[in-house]
Amino acid sequence: MIHPKDRNNTTELCHYEYIGRWALPLFKSVGLLLKSSKTVARSQIRCASCEICSYHLGLESPDLSPPFKDMYICDVCNRTYHWQCLLETSCCNATEREAIDANDS
Repeated sequence: MIHPKDRNNTTELCHYEYIGRWALPLFKSVGLLLKSSKTVARSQIRCASCEICSYHLGLESPDLSPPFKDMYICDVCNRTYHWQCLLETSCCNATEREAIDANDS
């Protein structure tokens, strides 16, 4: 992102590793311009803790380093959830997971 207001004739550059598509209008509304972007698969994003159980590691994988294949980021609220937690709360089902994983590729 480049801030259009130069300070002392220098351009300020800010680096944000991941910005959800939903947030781009907010950055633009305050005058930040997008210099470059690329689409990143959900499975490539380092995960935060689950909003339901607060556990920060994956439940399905013995691997201890993110990204975890069973952690999903909601496109609406931009929060992270374990798939198992979503199933237990009846928010999602196995068919939806298959569709999400297929779309992620």
